[in-house]
Amino acid sequence: MDPTASSDVPTSSEIGAAEPARGAISGRVSDAQGAPVVGASVCVYVSSGDIRDPRCTVTGTNGSYRVGELSAAKYEVNASAPQRAPVRWREEDGLRLKAGESRENVNLVLAFAGIEVRGRVVDITGGPVVGALVGLYSSSLETDGGRTFTRSGEQGEWLAWLPPGRLMVEASAEGYAQGSSGGVAPGQFIEVGLTPESVLEGRVVDASTGNPVAGARVAAQPSGDLAGFVMSGSSAHTAISDVEGRFRISQLAPGRYKAEGRTPHAWGVAAESVLLGLGETASELRIEVHPTATVSGRLVFDDGRGCHPASVQARETTTKDSHSGQTQEDGSVRIEGLLPGTYEIGAFCNGAWQNTAFEPLVVGKDDITGVTWKVIAGSTLRGALVDATGRPATAEYVSATAQTGNPRVRGVSETGKVERDGTFQIEGLAPGTYAIDIVRRSVVTKTQTVVKVDRDVDGVRVVVPQVAASATGTIEGTLVDADGTPVSGVDIEAQGNGSHGYGASVDDGSFVVKNLRPGDYRVWINGENGMRAPRTKDDDVQGATTTVRADAVSRVKLVVESRRGEIHGRVVDEGGHPVTDAFIDAQRESDSATHAAGHSRRNVRWSWSGESVLTDVHGAFAVKKLSPGTYVLRAYRKGGGEAIVEKVRLGDDVTLTIRATGTISGAFVASDGSPVERFTIAIRDAKAGFSRRENYFRTAGAFALRDLPAGDYHVAAEAPTGRAEADIHLDEGQTKRDVRLQMTANTTARGRVVAMDTGEPISGMVVSIQPAKGARDGVSYSSTGERKFITDAEGRYEVVNAPVGHVIVGAFPDFGSGSEYSRDVRVPATLQAGTTNELPPLRVPRNRVAFGQGQGDLGYDTQEMAPEADLQQTRWVVSVVRSGGPAAKAGLQVGDEITSVDGQDVVGPNGYIYRTLVRVPEKTSVTLGLRRGVAINIESRSRL
Repeated sequence: MDPTASSDVPTSSEIGAAEPARGAISGRVSDAQGAPVVGASVCVYVSSGDIRDPRCTVTGTNGSYRVGELSAAKYEVNASAPQRAPVRWREEDGLRLKAGESRENVNLVLAFAGIEVRGRVVDITGGPVVGALVGLYSSSLETDGGRTFTRSGEQGEWLAWLPPGRLMVEASAEGYAQGSSGGVAPGQFIEVGLTPESVLEGRVVDASTGNPVAGARVAAQPSGDLAGFVMSGSSAHTAISDVEGRFRISQLAPGRYKAEGRTPHAWGVAAESVLLGLGETASELRIEVHPTATVSGRLVFDDGRGCHPASVQARETTTKDSHSGQTQEDGSVRIEGLLPGTYEIGAFCNGAWQNTAFEPLVVGKDDITGVTWKVIAGSTLRGALVDATGRPATAEYVSATAQTGNPRVRGVSETGKVERDGTFQIEGLAPGTYAIDIVRRSVVTKTQTVVKVDRDVDGVRVVVPQVAASATGTIEGTLVDADGTPVSGVDIEAQGNGSHGYGASVDDGSFVVKNLRPGDYRVWINGENGMRAPRTKDDDVQGATTTVRADAVSRVKLVVESRRGEIHGRVVDEGGHPVTDAFIDAQRESDSATHAAGHSRRNVRWSWSGESVLTDVHGAFAVKKLSPGTYVLRAYRKGGGEAIVEKVRLGDDVTLTIRATGTISGAFVASDGSPVERFTIAIRDAKAGFSRRENYFRTAGAFALRDLPAGDYHVAAEAPTGRAEADIHLDEGQTKRDVRLQMTANTTARGRVVAMDTGEPISGMVVSIQPAKGARDGVSYSSTGERKFITDAEGRYEVVNAPVGHVIVGAFPDFGSGSEYSRDVRVPATLQAGTTNELPPLRVPRNRVAFGQGQGDLGYDTQEMAPEADLQQTRWVVSVVRSGGPAAKAGLQVGDEITSVDGQDVVGPNGYIYRTLVRVPEKTSVTLGLRRGVAINIESRSRL
């Protein structure tokens, strides 16, 4: 695919037409002092597009460059050079080229020093991949976040320059799927593994005539079950259909894909997903596309000026399908691909109110032209950040969140970038009162500044709170195993009172965590990778403590169990023949008393670490670098099928037999028996941890879910207006045909959200309703329409299209990162069909730990609920009491059931309030009522 191709897809009549005029981007690359940088690399690629083949050039003697032969599109421009951190062109709406346009003076400044980063690209057998394109970018907040590109050499090795800190490396090569790996600069040699590509081929045809459709953009979207193959990336791969409607999408990772085709006037999706194995090609996939309409018009301010840069979004009120178009300089915009329906319109324009209401748009088969969407020009707030002494302070962003007006729209927030001198500008504010918050090093900090806006406001001084403005410290440490061998490539987290930071170990085992507020911290290994300190259990507190001081470095040493263990084995099919293309994942089985039965078996599907092992030509494998313990092993392969073996010990030689897979197929019909046009099938085996969702469109209601392991499945069919469900047992290799799912129409639910302690109404709470079993998107969060799913000033809400039957009602504060109310509200309920359901008040507890405040430790843990547990039967059973901790001193025992917290019932349907009530600050007393008839008082202590 040509990465410079326009995002506008040609119609079949345009195939073979004259090539549109090409444009160019030119400019100059200099250093911070303005001197030219000779020999810098400048690379250009389509924004949010395929970066496998960027257009690159090298600057000349005066630092100038020019990249030509570019189609009309939105581009990213990046510059890099040895010893310098890369930089990207920053323009408010990206760099957009019109057909034949030449953009000049796209100048880039390489202002920051770079650190040498080295690595290697290898194939799945460990052999070098020569000539691979390697793209790197840094997550450092101190630089401009540019991307740099290089190529792997004879031994697959590459060299690049990036700012110090965390980074991401992506690699692609002909014949391989794209791979990626994270790392740290400096000090880590980064290896990226590539697997042989899988390929998807097929044809796009007109659904009514069967004629080929040329010029359709076909996207292969990952459509995985959680038991599916490892994906090397989450973005879709695309191709353009030729004059015969044929397409070929290459460089796909093994996995399950759902393909869809789109032109400006047609859209469709394949009837079934495709499972691609390692190096496999699937051909003759058929995608039928159906007519769609285009809406075109202008987005203008109330004085008639075109609004640009901006976008207009059309969101279908029933299906929730969303389509958008970007404005041109005069505010004109086209929205393509709309199926018949009624659409809510939302506009997102710099300088305009973002909550402007528009009339819904009814779309039929024909295009709609000449629509005008008028927005109201908002006010601009300008100011500066200062510290307590009045000197300029810095941050990444400043946000202004409305505090007055309709609670269903007042959560709308606008942001502005903070310049290096501390000044900022926030545009598009509606009249009202706004709270100003800052974002510094990815942490949101609330300030004491509240501003009334009814016109442009200048000269606002925002004093950065001392906790955010104070000088920071650094933790340096080493990570080694019990033999003293450095452990590299492991994520590290440092957590203190109201502050946290992250790092990663490099090749010598060292790690750095920067920008930490002064105070006490615990440092530990982040993530479920099975590492823990020698002679400890999963329920033991891990890590080390240290104290961070301003402008100082504190040091820690983390020691983990040695990773010298190995497990060998073989993968075979049911006939005993070797399986030569199976992946093996291994995860140490947890010994935590908190985990429900089957935890490790379920978790192995989720926790792929990027180190899966592939069987050889004899079906043999060896999993190495394992810590002491027993393991669960999972093998999975092309064509579907898997094998899971538990309680495997180090040194074992184990055989995994991949069993035959099954199929569930049938039809989803409306209440009157007619086929449903558009729906989703979601299946779940809760005990096994297997789930999958697939979308269907105009299949006469037919569906088929293939490659399913044996299990007990809950099957839910979901349409915009209703759903159906069934429980199905599937044996190995079994096919369940003619499963008929008949829709029950959705219903409406209303109620109030109130504070648990006072009974007062809570406004601005987002309410969602989901089925108790199965999967559903629930209420779709929208910035358009009436937004009745957000509570009003009386705490009232209304959720339309809620599922019938046993459901879970959830609530959380809108824009609630600093809200005083809990986000953990999940209450069981039962909704009836054919009526508006009036639900009892939803009681929400207040958070007991303030935003940014540290949480205390009560010294115990409870048993986790099984994934299929009924919330009506919620129980909190103590599974761990830490020796010498507050709970142990108070007399709490393993096996105790907690029935109340500070007098509040937490059993059954009231169980949702438990976690909020036991999250308390340090030195806070909590009274637990126990099933054995006593109450005990526990005082929390520091978690460090």
